[in-house]
Amino acid sequence: MNGRQVIRTPLSAALSQLYGYIYCMLVSNIVVGMPLFGGALYLCGCACTVLVNVYSRRNRKYLPRYSRRWGIVLGAVLLVIAVLLMGLYPANFGSANVWSVFAMTLLCLCADGMAGRIRRLKETREAASGKAWAVTAALQLLMIGAAAWVLFANFSTEQATALMLGFAFLLLLRCHTAFYLYSRPGEAAPGPETETDEISKLRAYHTYETISLIIVAALEMIVSAIYALLATSTEQLLPALAIGVGCALLAGGAGILFLRRNRKPNRQDPTWLICIGLVLCLAAIIVCSRMLRAGIISLPWIYACLAACSVGSTLSLEGLLKMEDLIPGIAEFAGDSVSGAYRKRRELNWELAQLLGDVLSLIALSVFCFVNGNKLPKDMEQLAARFQPVMMVPLLLAVAAALLSALRLPLSARYIDKLKLFLKLKREGGENPPLEKRLQEVVGEGYRQPWLTRFLCFILRPFMRHKLVNADHIVTDPANPLLFLCNHGEFSGPVTTKLFMPVPVRYWMYHKMMFDQKKVTAYLYENTYSRQTWLPVFARKIAARVMGWLSVNVTSQLEGIPVYRDSPLKLRETIRLSIEAMEMGDNLMIFPENPDKKYQIGGIGELVPGFLMLAEAYWKKTGKKLRILPMYADWEGRSLKFGDILVYEPENGFHAEQDRIIRETRRQINEMAGYKEDGNESA
Repeated sequence: MNGRQVIRTPLSAALSQLYGYIYCMLVSNIVVGMPLFGGALYLCGCACTVLVNVYSRRNRKYLPRYSRRWGIVLGAVLLVIAVLLMGLYPANFGSANVWSVFAMTLLCLCADGMAGRIRRLKETREAASGKAWAVTAALQLLMIGAAAWVLFANFSTEQATALMLGFAFLLLLRCHTAFYLYSRPGEAAPGPETETDEISKLRAYHTYETISLIIVAALEMIVSAIYALLATSTEQLLPALAIGVGCALLAGGAGILFLRRNRKPNRQDPTWLICIGLVLCLAAIIVCSRMLRAGIISLPWIYACLAACSVGSTLSLEGLLKMEDLIPGIAEFAGDSVSGAYRKRRELNWELAQLLGDVLSLIALSVFCFVNGNKLPKDMEQLAARFQPVMMVPLLLAVAAALLSALRLPLSARYIDKLKLFLKLKREGGENPPLEKRLQEVVGEGYRQPWLTRFLCFILRPFMRHKLVNADHIVTDPANPLLFLCNHGEFSGPVTTKLFMPVPVRYWMYHKMMFDQKKVTAYLYENTYSRQTWLPVFARKIAARVMGWLSVNVTSQLEGIPVYRDSPLKLRETIRLSIEAMEMGDNLMIFPENPDKKYQIGGIGELVPGFLMLAEAYWKKTGKKLRILPMYADWEGRSLKFGDILVYEPENGFHAEQDRIIRETRRQINEMAGYKEDGNESA
């Protein structure tokens, strides 16, 4: 059972809370002409409700230890803000009907509580008696009656009718959310706190828990801020908010449709989805900031910002939910299972994230309200006149924190596939010790995704566009990966294959360019930069240090396999690591040209046959015939060309196969380069 079936998502909670937030701003705008006051009151009520639920005696034990201490701080902050909002600030208003804002806010919060009751009734199957549902229906009617009395006693008939219809619509949406988005039929009851201990020890889970908290809190802040901006930017508040919600929902639907239709593996990477979503939210914040600084606030642009935030939130939450779906697999890998206690903890973590986002948004709104007193901006000109760039700092910090946390997601798409492959193998009764060992390092001990390498590829790729020729010749098989043989061509082979290979590969790398930064720096200076006499000595040393640092980090992130050219005994280590990599399902990339001679620019130079020892050792260890695919990195033609797969046939004898594969590899690469077998360029 995946996470979406058993855990309430923040998306459903955020949508249902959004309508109450908007409704309270509408009421506050009619009564006191200040929509932000009603929005702040509603956020305060929501935060207090969530705080009481999350830190109640029955739920507190399921929270992580580090978050249990937050309750006192958050409670103190909410108490101060609540006293100011409900006691001191209303004294500045001249309207005698300000109490109606409090009353309707309280009824909206009661509607939220009633939605929770409906969800619990559906989950616990109390519907059989009918009594609980009858009581719930009576309470709903009582709330409608109370709302009608408050509205028709304090507003004109036209205003009261419109607000009453809005409140009924709010109740309908909350019931819909409770029935369809919060449904968790047949879920196991929460167990003791100790049931979550085993999975909590995994670094991957602990990191994900922290990351989801930060990201959801940031999204809560962004959405609240954009709607608050919209509420203070127009006199026709109801149509503007209705259009804004419509734009947001349509854009969110477009984001979901995009995810369903785009099935490219890298487009389904949780980290990619989260980062793209947060970048869209960041772009919306920057656009709003520039509008305010320019003193020109355009409603179409605000709607566009809402749409961007909606798409961004959809992508980010989809990325988080993809990670959530992996938690049962991670638990299974750790020898544990997803229990009721775990589900309760995850649900509380979502609510804690919502609480944190609400409190931060509430602090920002409260500060803005108290700084302006009873002279809150009532139109876009006043808002632009009072805007200061520092007001955007909290939002920018929230997005920056969310982006930085997203970069720490412990599982890349590559290791997600490996985890699924291993679990499938395990359920079928199979074993794969190398893959299990590597996954234990990634999931249990911590793993950092190769962001430096990805960043360098992102920078270089637009300037080195290459097309793929005969990429359909690549037939991947996790049970028997491919060995790619490519020309080195000075730097073109390693660089272009890393940038444009359609499948992930691990490289054979010279050991002197790996591991120890001081030794790598000394090697680079001695063999490369010391010969650059046109540079000052200090510049050569700086360049060697920079490239040494870069080389060690990039080779580590690429998970390169060290090659010991000067030690035949250590070459056994290279073969062993290569076989382990292939047993884990990794394809390998080798540049077999003789490094002691100058690399040939066109075609391929003399080949060192040592890599064929891998084919023989792989056969003896696994009983599988190594598949070899020659390829050519064509720098002048800006293309990567792939030949035909060669299969190592051990029954023919090692030396015969060595001669055949070397000969066939040279022939294919030279043909792809446009050369004849004798090395002359073909017509």
